[in-house]
Amino acid sequence: MGVSEDINWLKTDEAGVGKVFTLLAGKGSLKLRELKEIYGSGDWWPLKAYVSALVSRGLVAEADGIYKLTEDGRKVLDGFKAMEVVQAI
Repeated sequence: MGVSEDINWLKTDEAGVGKVFTLLAGKGSLKLRELKEIYGSGDWWPLKAYVSALVSRGLVAEADGIYKLTEDGRKVLDGFKAMEVVQAI
């Protein structure tokens, strides 16, 4: 997938997968338990589904129980930042 497709995909579910992506981008790297606390969900299943979707799309990677953005994920984040600058103008 390209950056623009990934951005649009994240925007379609801003309260779910988009929020998880934004939290990971803001913190740099998080364990699933830390992500759950910040996300604010009482249930694990939606969060696990969102993280799994991000991993399968190649935007997030897991190593030793820690999730962080991949290079593709950082490109998508840069795209988000560029869109914010354009919208501000």
